[in-house]
Amino acid sequence: MDGHITAEQLTKFILYSEWVMHSAWWVGDHWSSLMQSIGASEKVFELIELPQYKQVTSQGLKLPQLEGRIEFVNISFNYPARPMIPVLQNVNLSFFPGELVAVVGLSGSGKSTLLALLLRLYEAVSGQILIDGIPLNELDVKWFRSKIGVVSQEPRLFNMDIASNISYGCVKKVSQRDIEWAAKQADAHEFIMSLPDGYKTLIDNARLSGGQKQRIAIARAVLREPTILVLDEATSALDAESENYVKQAIERIVRSNSKRKCTVLVITHRLSTICTADRIVVMKSGRILEMGSHDELLQKDGEYAKLTRRQLSSTV
Repeated sequence: MDGHITAEQLTKFILYSEWVMHSAWWVGDHWSSLMQSIGASEKVFELIELPQYKQVTSQGLKLPQLEGRIEFVNISFNYPARPMIPVLQNVNLSFFPGELVAVVGLSGSGKSTLLALLLRLYEAVSGQILIDGIPLNELDVKWFRSKIGVVSQEPRLFNMDIASNISYGCVKKVSQRDIEWAAKQADAHEFIMSLPDGYKTLIDNARLSGGQKQRIAIARAVLREPTILVLDEATSALDAESENYVKQAIERIVRSNSKRKCTVLVITHRLSTICTADRIVVMKSGRILEMGSHDELLQKDGEYAKLTRRQLSSTV
């Protein structure tokens, strides 16, 4: 108003000030994102620089034909972070081709640790695991894992169509007919066909129910035509109806795979899905307490009978 600057200069000053403040605000915002990215990338580079574990780089034996006979011989194990707490203690256990064996027990009894040792995610402290009479640590780990189908408690689905989710990780070339056959074995074909685009329906880990995800995971495992099929707590987080669907799928797979002498191992603490198992192994505190069929163990009136009564009373 006094004429010291022109209207043009005042307008430029206001615009420049606004740009400077806006840019300064963006610098602070991007600086925070930059620091988060640096922290995350440091962890990634640490993982990249770790030396490869010898079991991944070494070349082991590849058997001409895997029968699926598994033997745990005097296996003892404790996790490296807890060396004074034994998880498995002198476990001797055998699984034979064409047999459905259920390993049951309370949480912390060592059931899932058996699977971790079978997949060589850990090495036993003492004893050895034999596969068709060959020590597990002498076999090629990648080849051996390709012969195993695993269905875990929390299956992971990817942001792609259902057909791609089922065929994910399968080393052989598969057709649409193969995918549909696996889905039928897992009792998933009907609900898949009820979706808008059938097998081409895009899904992710949050768009399906727990039972539907489990059945797709079972189909994924079946499609590999594994010699050894492991179901690790596959029904523990499901409601009664979904559990019944998964139970029917398991029974159908067992009947189908028994012709090909597939070894089926079910790890669970819910007893409703394993009454028809050929053998039931009861574990507690890293030891095997009992072994036998459902009726035999009930007649013994031991730990298995207690577990059965406890679960029946909790459902009433």
